[in-house]
Amino acid sequence: MDPETQKMFIAQLRQKVEETFGQEIKTPKDFENLSQAVGDITKNYISATTLKRMWGYLTEPVTPRRTTLDVLAQYVGYKDWDAFTQEETVTPSDSSATPVRTVTKSGSSRVLQIALLVAMVCIIGILFLRNCRISDQLTSMTDSLKTVTADKYVIRLGQTFSSYDDYLHLFGITPDDRPWAQPLPGHPEICIWGPEYHNAHWHNDGNPDNLMPTITEYWHVEGADPETVRLRNIDHYTYLRYRKELRVTFMKGLRDSTFTFLGLYSMDHQLSDTNRIVWQRVAEECDLTHLDYLEQLRR
Repeated sequence: MDPETQKMFIAQLRQKVEETFGQEIKTPKDFENLSQAVGDITKNYISATTLKRMWGYLTEPVTPRRTTLDVLAQYVGYKDWDAFTQEETVTPSDSSATPVRTVTKSGSSRVLQIALLVAMVCIIGILFLRNCRISDQLTSMTDSLKTVTADKYVIRLGQTFSSYDDYLHLFGITPDDRPWAQPLPGHPEICIWGPEYHNAHWHNDGNPDNLMPTITEYWHVEGADPETVRLRNIDHYTYLRYRKELRVTFMKGLRDSTFTFLGLYSMDHQLSDTNRIVWQRVAEECDLTHLDYLEQLRR
């Protein structure tokens, strides 16, 4: 797809999202509410910052990630971005125009009649979708992967995020050159951990079908000197054995290219040794409005 066509499809997707949401997206609060609504419906999280960039609310130029487009397409009722672009039709025009469906004209009066009929159907459809969305949101408050209320924000086992930035900012962290391991501000022994399921150096073994109730971590490089491998794992074990670290874990590549929230982990001292460290899940959710409680989970 050429850049101009993609730009028009993205503009049309924004329009569809606003129709499903039930209003135009103009203010910071609108983006926060849309982020919540998208998460409630699709069970996938897109940050308000990502949405602001896509809507042009922030000035820096950006091309939305494919995962972002997939989630928004699902929000408006399509399987993914490909399905949206295949079923929707845009008419090429100047770059500032808003894409629309192609309409065949057969006379001004006929077009007017069709336009009025389409407008009525759209209004009825929007009201219906809005009522369905409100109903779905009320139902999901107790059993969705992400629960958001006026005073509580909880992420739960299995929730996915498209990038480091999408979950690190929830903890007040700006990603740097080590986004996969960041200390929680004010809590140096609590680590926001973002390992890769398949990594050439640090191995993170476990059962992905059960979303990794334990994670066995060790360092090994094919062809490396055995003594180097042994010493590296001893140093790592010695450091973490007395640190009593708690890890808030988002694993990349467990099922696809996204990060899956796996819960809170601490070291199992009985199963861990100088060859490998076994992390055991001690909680399946994280309350972002009360992070001080995480200190109580450290062993």
